[in-house]
Amino acid sequence: MNESRLTERLKALGFTTYEAKSYITLLKNNPSTRYELSKNSGVPRSAIYDVIKKLENLGAVNALYTSPEKYVPLPPDQLMELLDRQFKERLDEARQALKHFDTEIEPGHLWNIVGYQNMLHKAREMISRAKETIFLSIWERECLRLKDELDAAKNRGIRIIVFSFTPISLDIKEKYSYNIPETELLKIWERKIILVKDHSELLMGEADDRYAKKTAWTDNKAIVDIATNHIILDITLYGIRMREEVSNSVMIMQKGGFENLDKLIEDFKHKEVHPIF
Repeated sequence: MNESRLTERLKALGFTTYEAKSYITLLKNNPSTRYELSKNSGVPRSAIYDVIKKLENLGAVNALYTSPEKYVPLPPDQLMELLDRQFKERLDEARQALKHFDTEIEPGHLWNIVGYQNMLHKAREMISRAKETIFLSIWERECLRLKDELDAAKNRGIRIIVFSFTPISLDIKEKYSYNIPETELLKIWERKIILVKDHSELLMGEADDRYAKKTAWTDNKAIVDIATNHIILDITLYGIRMREEVSNSVMIMQKGGFENLDKLIEDFKHKEVHPIF
């Protein structure tokens, strides 16, 4: 990973640009004086003192008893453990402070999730909470980003049914893919995702990491059913086009109400219907 991307990763953990550059530079050149660190990192000399102090307070660097003072970085694995502990402590403190607020999510409401990473976070959370089934209409890029959670769900015994126009590398039985390369598909469509968990929750929208697009989440049963039927239609058409048996997957996705509907259709199929004028 290049230095600019590594800097962005550290900034996402709460580092400033100067702090991230200083820590990365110390990993490459240690021990270093403040002057050496400023020269090698590009952090102005006027700012390096405060930057070092903040990194020391965080526990990311340590001063040696030398003259002039030299600094060494905390090894990356230890730094991650430190940040993890600190975050969990702050999270627990915030949870305790907020627990007296009794605010519930309105059932059936449609929530907007803004941004690609937030969409992936929500998808991972839904997959991790699945108890019975996961239905997915997805592209390979997003599938790869969710692979760990999907593999874990498979190992928990969750039934996973996936449809895609692109290749899908998941090791599951019920995947239906036309294997069209993403580069070709992008010429006519934008990336999208439909994720249905346990017939009860839906995540649906554009999967675009270039812009802060909105993805919809809901537990509205009617909308969940409509999205599920969209995946059913795609899988059914796939079965017809590819001459592949898909009925077992379709039946499990049509859970609820269809047994009664089949009976009604059978009861009225042969009855005479008089038009009303």
